[in-house]
Amino acid sequence: MKYNVNAVAERFRALYVPAVCDVLDDYELRHQYVDHAIRPLDHRMKIAGPAFTIQGRQDATRDITKRMGPKVIDQFSPGVVACYDTSGDETTGVWGELWSAGAVRKGCVGAVVDGGIRDTGFIRASGFPIFHKFTSPADAVGRFNIVDFNCPVTIGGVRVEPGDYVFGDEDGVVVIPAALTLEVLDKAESIRARENKIRVALDEGRALADLYIEHGKF
Repeated sequence: MKYNVNAVAERFRALYVPAVCDVLDDYELRHQYVDHAIRPLDHRMKIAGPAFTIQGRQDATRDITKRMGPKVIDQFSPGVVACYDTSGDETTGVWGELWSAGAVRKGCVGAVVDGGIRDTGFIRASGFPIFHKFTSPADAVGRFNIVDFNCPVTIGGVRVEPGDYVFGDEDGVVVIPAALTLEVLDKAESIRARENKIRVALDEGRALADLYIEHGKF
């Protein structure tokens, strides 16, 4: 990462996902938003940071020597967003309260789980930003195991490479190729400025159709 992670995250959190999605469309990256089934635990939550990817799958083993689990949390670095590919699992709560607490301790700023979470009330109370597909009381032990991390994964139909930038709010989650992070951020801020001008003009009684033509927004 060749930028200040905290400063860039602060700038992203001042934006909204649709503006970033519009910029990605301009790059012909038209499918960088994850499936709408992946939703924030609370609509006020936002996530912004480079991806730390995790790959898991259904696995009945209980052998502690073969379970990567919490060891992965210890690999997190400050500012990352955990992106958890569960290989389509629809049964297990793969991320819970203690994972959230461990993630926060390592500086992780949020998670996108293409699967289930548990201990939901505790996670909500903690305020840890997490996006997920469903909740389940079922523990991963004897059902599910991590097989790799810091590897390419697929989250909600979108390919995510380690270090790609992940930004999410109540409208959804977008994945920005790492090399385009700062370019996309600058362009999205320009969109916000333009749309702010349109909002002010609307309050002054201007016609929306005229403003769209004036500002090149169609």
